[in-house]
Order: sequence, then structure tokens, then C-alpha cells
Amino acid sequence: DPKTKPSNLTTTRRGGVSTPFPEKLHEMLERIEKDGHASVVSWQPHGRSFLVHKPKEFVETVMQKYFRQSKISSFQRQLNLYGFCRLTRGMDK
Repeated sequence: DPKTKPSNLTTTRRGGVSTPFPEKLHEMLERIEKDGHASVVSWQPHGRSFLVHKPKEFVETVMQKYFRQSKISSFQRQLNLYGFCRLTRGMDK
């Protein structure tokens, strides 16, 4: 019925973002081993944090595939925006 369902409804979210960054990050970390990039980035064994083992390769291969970013600083900015923090010591390092 044209009166109740406008034809201009869209499913994309505000700002053109179809998948929020945290969801993309989790998806990437879940798929990374299957994609053969576990030596580049992976979950820590306890599963509470992740580690970028090879930053240069991460930027050149992984970021290009999963994110629309080409600079590690942009990736880090997104992490900070969503409340992630860098671990430099402690059990979760």
C-alpha cells in the first residue's frame, strides 16, 4: 500500500556506514585464521584482546580487505573512539 510504505526507505545507516567498526573488527578476528593471516593479527590465547604481530603487513593486506582505511593511525583512532585501550603490561598483554 503506497500510503503506508514509502518507496524511499533505505536500509543503510546514517552516514553511509553499513557495518559498525566493532562488528567489522570482530568479524575480521574471527575469519583471520581461515584467511591465512593469523601470523599478522590474532586473538590472544585467552580471547580478551588481540595483537597485531606485523603492523606493516596488517596495513598492506588485512586493512585493505576488511576496512576502508589505509593508515594504521586511522585504525587506532577507531579503536580509541570505541573505548579500546592499548595493553602494555598485565595478564591480558
